[in-house]
Amino acid sequence: MDSNLEDRLEELLHSNEILEELRKLSSEGKKSLVIEYDRLVETDMELAKELLKNPSEFIEKADSILEDITDIPGSHLRIKNLDETLEVRSVRASNVGKFIQLEGILTRASDVKPEIKIANFICQRCGEENKVMQPGKKFRKPQVCQNPNCSKKGPFRLEEEKSEFRDWQSLRLQELPEKLRGGRVPRHLNAVARDDLVDEATPGNQVIVTGILRAFQEREGNKKKTTFQKVLDINNIIVKEKSVEETELSQEDEEWIEDLKNNHRVRNVIINSVAPSIFGYEAIKEAIALQLFGSPPVELPDGSRIRGDSHLLLTGDPGTAKSQLLKWSKQVAPRAVYASGKKSTGAGLTAAAVRDELTGGWTLEAGALAIGDGGTACIDEFDKMSDEESGAILESMEQQTISVAKAGIVATLNTRTAILAAANPRLGRFDEFDPIPQQIDLPALILSRFDLIFILRDIPKEERDRDLARHMLNLQSEPEKVVKPELSKEELRKLIIYAKKYVHPKFKNKEVKQKLEDFFVEWRSVVGGEVSSEGKGVPITARQLEALVRIAKSNARLRLSEEVTVEDAKKAIELFRTSLKQMGIEDEGGKPDIDILMTGHDRTQHEKLQRILKIIDSLEEDYEDGAPIKMVKEEARAEGIENDFVEEMIRQEKKNGRLYSPSEELIKKAT
Repeated sequence: MDSNLEDRLEELLHSNEILEELRKLSSEGKKSLVIEYDRLVETDMELAKELLKNPSEFIEKADSILEDITDIPGSHLRIKNLDETLEVRSVRASNVGKFIQLEGILTRASDVKPEIKIANFICQRCGEENKVMQPGKKFRKPQVCQNPNCSKKGPFRLEEEKSEFRDWQSLRLQELPEKLRGGRVPRHLNAVARDDLVDEATPGNQVIVTGILRAFQEREGNKKKTTFQKVLDINNIIVKEKSVEETELSQEDEEWIEDLKNNHRVRNVIINSVAPSIFGYEAIKEAIALQLFGSPPVELPDGSRIRGDSHLLLTGDPGTAKSQLLKWSKQVAPRAVYASGKKSTGAGLTAAAVRDELTGGWTLEAGALAIGDGGTACIDEFDKMSDEESGAILESMEQQTISVAKAGIVATLNTRTAILAAANPRLGRFDEFDPIPQQIDLPALILSRFDLIFILRDIPKEERDRDLARHMLNLQSEPEKVVKPELSKEELRKLIIYAKKYVHPKFKNKEVKQKLEDFFVEWRSVVGGEVSSEGKGVPITARQLEALVRIAKSNARLRLSEEVTVEDAKKAIELFRTSLKQMGIEDEGGKPDIDILMTGHDRTQHEKLQRILKIIDSLEEDYEDGAPIKMVKEEARAEGIENDFVEEMIRQEKKNGRLYSPSEELIKKAT
């Protein structure tokens, strides 16, 4: 950096406007001056070009000038909002040594460590202090003692207490999920944050970072390789809390959407554009459209939050296009991740403690749900997850956070993610003679967190089968004629972004709330009274009312309307009823009982289960090794409980951990 540019930089930082900003920052306890790149361009184009070409010298000189002005050690000049933002995968050798801007997901953050900046050495011969700057990656020692009367080569002792340190943290950036197309593997880039930039972001945050791209030679054992590792030396971090809502749309896009608002068919246009290659499933496509558009969360005055994202579960026979629906949603959602429960671990879905490449220590790495924060997580083979893995996402589904305590790391990550899951029946195909909820191989706690559950049955029906066959054959011969959605995937993406950014439906009409209230009360009383000693079932709970509110708001957003109408509430109730009807949520008397979904048993079954557990308790008093299963069945049969029910209850309670078998013939309650 030549002296002329240095003088111009000093003149800029000594301007009255900058000095006023520095005084304000000092009063707030901050030590870094953040300025827009455009401001630098408008003030001095040559300085702006020098920053991009020779950033190390530029930043070092600017920091030195700011330290002299403020008299605060560690003052920094930070630049934000460059004209060009690179993708992680587009970083190349030509960017090494240059000042660049990247956007990505922070997937990993190490512990904050002290990094030595100026090392203070004591000469063991004469006691002279020798201060050595530590600008690079390698630790530097004095060559000779700085005392002219000594000038020996040591030995030297490092005085840590008198040395100067700064905070240091290793980060890892991953490219944005919404930018991945065609099955690409996401690329990563290691980065380093220092001083007041440490802990500015947590894993799962979407960030925009500026900094200097540096290269460090790789090693294989003691030998140096010809390849170098890329590391971004971060100058500034901006955390984007809600990436989808802040995504920029062009003026042409917004004008097109404004025109679409006036189309009274806009809701049907959107629903008809959902997965057009898949035959039928009108209710499911409607539910997926509602999930993609979502509803705004409710922030309460006490700081708590009611989620606005809906969770959907598709479960059904093989070959019913469940995975295709998930893949389509992954391609359309503005921010989405796809995972298979069979090939995912609990840590892979939530968060993992891993070894950091730069430090060797333990760091926290965000999983699929944290990376998909603010978007959609499509999880296939949901039933193939182990109990540990499915339990790991329980908190995420309701509270939309993940609490992590691993390898000494305790943290909470945001997972404001709508979950679209697909699962298979317990025996691979639904049995029409068994209750459907009992055939879904998922814990009742997980099942109850889904707003809507749809059953995809493959039942032979001649007329429908003929229509399906024609549709599939036409897809093979004339795909362009069969798949003609009114909105393309890209247009749907833009529409979803616009709706989440600008459309925030509210209940402005008392009739809407009254409609939902009446439905809730009517269904609660449909079994003819309160649940108490009479032992009657619970038709629906407050959790289902919250789901109805979300669906009603999503209906309004689907119409690009700010107001939730009675018609939106009716459509929400209709879709909800369709879901419950498919699930067969009825007790033994044929009345709706949500306990079947919430606990896995209806009220009558629950009473039978309690009687079976009491029989086991009684027999355990007489048989120390456990209750004989044969005698449990005999006593249950005497009370009118069939053997098949006893066997099923024992199997389920063993899975839930309440019972265990010391041997094949015995059963015992877990203590």
